[in-house]
Amino acid sequence: MTAAAVVNRVKSLLYGQGLGEQPTIVQAPAAANETSFGTTVTFALATAERAKVGNGDVLSVMNATTAADAYMLYVLSQNVTAGTVTAVTPYFGSPTVDADGELDDALFELNPLKSEHFLFQAVESVFTTLLYPQIYKYGSYTITPDLVHYQVELNAAVMEIEDARQQISSEFVPIGFGLKLNTPTAVSSTTVLGELVAIDGSSVYITTKERYLETDTISEALTECVATGAAALAVGASRSSTDLESAKKDSQMRGQRNPANDLWRDFITLRTALSDDLASQVDWVEIRRG
Repeated sequence: MTAAAVVNRVKSLLYGQGLGEQPTIVQAPAAANETSFGTTVTFALATAERAKVGNGDVLSVMNATTAADAYMLYVLSQNVTAGTVTAVTPYFGSPTVDADGELDDALFELNPLKSEHFLFQAVESVFTTLLYPQIYKYGSYTITPDLVHYQVELNAAVMEIEDARQQISSEFVPIGFGLKLNTPTAVSSTTVLGELVAIDGSSVYITTKERYLETDTISEALTECVATGAAALAVGASRSSTDLESAKKDSQMRGQRNPANDLWRDFITLRTALSDDLASQVDWVEIRRG
C-alpha cells in the first residue's frame, strides 16, 4: 500500500473520530493556466467553484499521489469574474507550484482539518521514528564473498544482520559477520557496510532486519498501525506518552475523553501486537569469529 493510500486511511480515522467535518471540495479546470510563479501563483478555478473560495481560505490538493504533489495554497485574492485565484506558494513548507499544468484538473479540500501535505509528513514521521526497532522487516541476500576485504555494501534500510551462512559442500555453515552503519559514502554508497568472514568463495546467504520505508508494500495490519500513529500525531498526541498507562493517566487527569490520546493508545496497541508477532518468529543464533 502506497503512502498516498495511508494518507487516505488517516483521513478516514480523523473524520471517523469526529475530529472535524469533511471539507468542501472545489475543482480546477482541465487547464488551470498557472502564471505569476514566485512567492505566489495565479490559477483558474472551474466556473461552478468560483464563488466557494474567498480571501484567507486554504486550498489543499486532494488525492496527491506523492508528497511532492501535496500542494497547499493560502488564498490572497480572487477574481470571481475571471475565475482566477492568487495564492501563496509554498504555504507552511508545502511543495511549490512553479510550472503551468501542475494544478490541471486538481481537486482541492477547502480549509481541511489537516492538509495532505501535513498528513504526508505525519506518515513519514511514523516510518522514520516510531516503527523501528519494534517493527521491522526481514531481508534475504545471496552474496558472492570478497575474500580480500570481506566487505559488502548492503541496502540502506538494513539495521542489523540477523544471520549469515555459507554453503560448504552440502552444508550451510554459520560464519562470522559484522555491520557498520553511517559509513562515508566514499566507503559505501548506501552508508551501510557488512563484513562477512567467509570460509571460501562459495555463496553466502544472509538475513537482515531492515526499516520499513514509505515506498514499501506493507500489510493491512501495518497500514492500520501507521495510519493510526499518523492520525494521533496529526491531532497533537504527545510522544512522551510512550506506553498505554501514561496515556491513560493523562486522559484521566483531564477528566474527559482525549481523542489524541485515544488514537495514540490505539497506535501503541497495534504496534505492540505486530512486535509480538515478530518476536514469536525463531531467530538465528548470532555467531562472531575472529
